[in-house]
Amino acid sequence: MNIHIHTLLRKMGEELDRAKSSSNEAQVREKIYTIKALCEVILAEGETRTPDVQPIQATPTIVVENRGTAIIPGKKLEMEDGANGDSIFDF
Repeated sequence: MNIHIHTLLRKMGEELDRAKSSSNEAQVREKIYTIKALCEVILAEGETRTPDVQPIQATPTIVVENRGTAIIPGKKLEMEDGANGDSIFDF
């Protein structure tokens, strides 16, 4: 339900004028309850209404993953028993 706030305020003003012109206390209380209900509608409408939000345009993101290990060529490992360290079977 989308009621404009000015319509509700105008209706509240009309009910207030009727309450002022009433001589009976019961009628005045009835108009005041009507005004209270209109106030609650305005407050509830403000809670449920979501602000107008402009959609944000997504920009593509590039994700770079480095899964490899860096091999730095260098001096060969020399073992005491004469193995050069190139083979995994060198003990």
